[in-house]
Amino acid sequence: MTAATACRTCGTAPREGARFCDGCGAPIAERDAHAEYKQVTVLFADVVHSMDIAAAVGPERLREIMADLVKRCAAVVQRYGGTVDKFTGDGIMAVFGAPVALEDHAVRACRAALGVQEEAKHVAIDVHDRDGVDLRLRVGLNSGQVIAGEIGSGPFGYTAIGEQVGMAQRLESVAPAGGVMLSVSTARLVENNAVLSEPEMLDIKGSDQPVAGWRLLGVPDRDRRVTGAESALVGRHWEMAAVEGLLERGIDGHGAVVTVVGSPGIGKSRLVREVSALAAARGVEVFSAYCESHTTGIPFHVVSRLLRATTGVGGLDGAAARERVRAQAPDADPEDLLLFEDLLGIADPEVGLPKIDPDARRRRLTALVNSSSLARTAPAVYVIEDVHWIDEVSESMLADFLMVIPQTPSLVLVTYRPEYSGALDPGERCSKHHPRPG
Repeated sequence: MTAATACRTCGTAPREGARFCDGCGAPIAERDAHAEYKQVTVLFADVVHSMDIAAAVGPERLREIMADLVKRCAAVVQRYGGTVDKFTGDGIMAVFGAPVALEDHAVRACRAALGVQEEAKHVAIDVHDRDGVDLRLRVGLNSGQVIAGEIGSGPFGYTAIGEQVGMAQRLESVAPAGGVMLSVSTARLVENNAVLSEPEMLDIKGSDQPVAGWRLLGVPDRDRRVTGAESALVGRHWEMAAVEGLLERGIDGHGAVVTVVGSPGIGKSRLVREVSALAAARGVEVFSAYCESHTTGIPFHVVSRLLRATTGVGGLDGAAARERVRAQAPDADPEDLLLFEDLLGIADPEVGLPKIDPDARRRRLTALVNSSSLARTAPAVYVIEDVHWIDEVSESMLADFLMVIPQTPSLVLVTYRPEYSGALDPGERCSKHHPRPG
């Protein structure tokens, strides 16, 4: 029997015999010295002029600053499914795509890099007020193949080794203070999902020639992602005709739910965009939400996104958003409205929430949403993409929501991969509400 290693998610040392981490609840893996090739994105974050800060504040205060900064940065990395590889003394190295493979490792790393910079800004405010010095980070990202695994038989832990690691560190060294610099390999992987600067030619250590780098400017939500012109949709005439027919029935008051199932890259999102454009051309409102692999453990995440779209509270301040919601549901129970506002993230911080258990909260919110849906007279299209990554609470609420759709002027489009068999799968819904004979 091999010894259990520290949690690869949060680094907490395990209790003897424990199967799950006391710190984050993740399964505790047994130590495996086997090294393997992995496609990853490596992140390096480093404090600018750390030696000058150390001289100004002293070693004890520097330790406090770095402890706070590293804790915050590690939480961001873990939120996006990355692994903190090591503390470098004045920064961190993190890996996305090892030990657990991630198909979207580059996008996750970009989101994490921006999140790390946001956390650094919060720490910098306190440092400036207390110590009178400026704290800023540089971040570098590079993607490619590395060798990942345990180093020897000692207590060195899991790490990634290879040329790609060194390139990430060199890109960090030339990144602007407060900025994120991407290599050509990372930029290619995220070009349709991120906003990038024009390429810059960079002089980096170890290279005789300048190399291209891109500054990361932002990662928009997927419904506003960066895309180029799309070609005509080919080979989907039958599917489009079928969905168009269901859309017409929905407009006439006979709602329907359409599931679009397929492997990655087969064209699910493209089909959804075509149907959405078709609906918009008919004057039908389209409300969209999507699931992401790093949000599967966040309760209400997807249903909250969808409801923020349907209520139109995005961009409004709290008071205006609450007024809008209450105008849309004038007959709703006041306690239910408080729960609903909390779900949308617009709750009044001065007003306490009803003290009810989580299951009762879900039932009351579901009833409110369904009654509002049944009362709606204008036709609508609801899009929920990638539900193979949906959080459990949203899945339960949306399954109940789909049951009333046939009584509404609506069309719901749900996309997922073939391995999904949850509550939003038509077979699962039928077996739940109309049990099949044994």
